[in-house]
Amino acid sequence: MLKTRHIHLSLLFLLIALVLRKVFIGYNAMNLVRSCKHQVSFDSMIKSEKFQDIMRKSNSEDTLVLMQNRYAINMTLNWLCNTVDMPGVHERALLVSLDKEADDLLALRFPSVRRLKWIVPCLDKPFNYGDGLYQLFFLFRSNFARAMVESGKSFWMIQQDTFWRRNLLTLNFDNNSDSSDILFDRAAEQGGSLIAGGYYRARSTAGSKAFFQKLSSDLEWWYSPDNTYMTTLCAEESTAKCGSIPFNLITNWHWLYNPHRLGENIPFLIQFDGFTKLGGKLNALKELGFYFLNSDGMTCNSAAVSKAIALADNQSSTASLTGSVSPSYSHLQFGLYQLLIDQLYKLKITEWFLNRVAFPYAHYFMITI
Repeated sequence: MLKTRHIHLSLLFLLIALVLRKVFIGYNAMNLVRSCKHQVSFDSMIKSEKFQDIMRKSNSEDTLVLMQNRYAINMTLNWLCNTVDMPGVHERALLVSLDKEADDLLALRFPSVRRLKWIVPCLDKPFNYGDGLYQLFFLFRSNFARAMVESGKSFWMIQQDTFWRRNLLTLNFDNNSDSSDILFDRAAEQGGSLIAGGYYRARSTAGSKAFFQKLSSDLEWWYSPDNTYMTTLCAEESTAKCGSIPFNLITNWHWLYNPHRLGENIPFLIQFDGFTKLGGKLNALKELGFYFLNSDGMTCNSAAVSKAIALADNQSSTASLTGSVSPSYSHLQFGLYQLLIDQLYKLKITEWFLNRVAFPYAHYFMITI
């Protein structure tokens, strides 16, 4: 009995320690956001002549917004090589660089693609999920989205850690997509509405303007992942009308390890999110056959793109696209949390709990990350 009691107390102390750890991380993260938020403010964007000049040059079609600093530039170059032969993609892309080095390299390698240099000194470093720099990036992305819709522009927010098997611009959505203010990607194919957050399309409407105003305002002081907080805002239905992009069109790392989970459907876009074991996403892309630069790290390898498309197209003949690459520790953690979310979404009361309690406090519930 005494031994059992000691085990229970040890588990309780461990739980308390993990929660206090997240409280400490959150406190430090939001201190950084508060000290740096002026560098990414909505007012500075909407009043910026260079921002407005880019908006004036953007046509009425959806702009593809891609953000990077110099630590993500190789990933951006990889995506640009992946999509170089896809009609309209580079013409509608807007490369937003957070430092001079990234902008200079993009200007040298892809001079015809539109660029916006927006220096954010606080983001001149690598950042990781859950830290203060990542929270600041969430705020920057939300303010940028708000500034775009306030400028009357519709856009796609996209990420470079993605293999485009087909052209995103050719995606066909259901008949209700045009009535949504914002279309979001999904975190899983089974029930529920958890937003993944890597890809979303926003139209310039009163609803989207109210949505991003609320999101930006709250991200200035609230420690939360932007995707779970956006899920909460959509569930409240108080600002924008939200729609969903089917998981079988834009998927994530789950599909890489189990292509058959979507039946015969082969996704248009595959995100390589969550890779840490190989020393970074770029190494994962190289290991798995989705790296599209030559050995110089600058020029495109078109043959590699063709091979990667064939690899994905032939998914029915394999149980996994990852070969000997095992899921990372981060994959296992996110997989566990996703499994719990899928179960909780099966009941209305637990769905309400997710949307109104768990998701706004998601960082604190994910005590192991």
